[in-house]
Amino acid sequence: MVGGYFAFPGGPGRGERKITAPAPAVAGGPPRFRNWEVRRGCVKGSPRAITRERGRTMRTEGKWTAGLAMAVALSFSCGAQSVDPKGAMVAFVEAVAAHARAAEPGFGVFPQNAAELGQDPGYLATVTGIGQEDAFYGYQGPGKKTPEKVTEQIESDLDRFEAAGKLVLTVDYPFRNRNKPAFSRSVQKKIDRLYSLSAERGYVPYATVLNLDWLTMNPGHAPSANHGGIAEWSQVTSFAYQLQPSRGQSRSGFLAALGAAGYDLLVLDYSFDGSDAEAFTPAEIADLKAQCGGKLLAYVSIGEAEDYRWYWNQAWDANHDGKPDPGAPAWLGPENPQWPGDYRVRFWDPAWQAIVFQYVDKVMAQGFDGVYLDTVDTYEYWERHPSKLQEARARPGQNSAVETPALRRNQREP
Repeated sequence: MVGGYFAFPGGPGRGERKITAPAPAVAGGPPRFRNWEVRRGCVKGSPRAITRERGRTMRTEGKWTAGLAMAVALSFSCGAQSVDPKGAMVAFVEAVAAHARAAEPGFGVFPQNAAELGQDPGYLATVTGIGQEDAFYGYQGPGKKTPEKVTEQIESDLDRFEAAGKLVLTVDYPFRNRNKPAFSRSVQKKIDRLYSLSAERGYVPYATVLNLDWLTMNPGHAPSANHGGIAEWSQVTSFAYQLQPSRGQSRSGFLAALGAAGYDLLVLDYSFDGSDAEAFTPAEIADLKAQCGGKLLAYVSIGEAEDYRWYWNQAWDANHDGKPDPGAPAWLGPENPQWPGDYRVRFWDPAWQAIVFQYVDKVMAQGFDGVYLDTVDTYEYWERHPSKLQEARARPGQNSAVETPALRRNQREP
């Protein structure tokens, strides 16, 4: 069992499930297409090292305080033996929520996967809901039925959220083609089955392609029109998840299609191509919300750093060997071998957390209603590799590169 889920002979565990033969990258496309071809939580689970009572007493009306930040930092300052990755992720998600809600109390926070973290009462109380992949299809590859034991465990974890009144979103991949859905009779049966099973348990389902580059409208399960608009998270009865445009789709076409689809909730990236230069404007986000009448969640990876994002410095891995170079920040870990360009991070490091807080500030300024936090289950990697927890301490000339506008300009590709 890996991170609360079953591992299967002959293959990696849930935290690092390998999907072979990814679709080719879009010719001439931006870095995001290279990294996101099959990117999901699938590539990508108690005791707490952090004293939870300490965290509660330092939190005032949901606001992130300097005292809590210091408590988190001190909890990980005494060597590898003091680091509890699972507890650290719980604390980090709670900190992200507190940071955002200090400015916007109703801001939504939806971690993706790692539903076992809901066993922590503070975590369960903090999040608005959860997104879960592969509950019924996709765990062992696109189009494949998820093994019953895995489904049962996932349902058990998700039911905890549903019972607490949280919005549970399920994302399944019943299509074998990673880029474009084909509704054969057998696929339609899968779709009908997963929608039925999700509805029985109070989940809000969505079936789509693995690459999340297609706005899938599933026959028989089209969203109902929300004429009055969606004011509360509890009103959401449908959602769609598309992180990148379909091949050849324009920026305006991408936004227009999302707006016209009629879903109550949309999960998308803050940018058309993943870069700061192509970030959606506040006006575009406002128009999209008005068109769809629903809420928008911005995708944010908090357990891995992506080398095409605004915060990245090319000097951190100049030779692209997947190993941080001298001078790279202490929080930067090794590249995820399944996803070139994505690097695991020591997410408990205050410098990395500061970057994520900046990221959250960006999407809040754009007008998003919440964040969809991916790679939450990265903590499983650090649990399996405890010797790497403090490995970066020996790295010379560390530079976290946080909040330096001049450096940000240098981080971009020439």
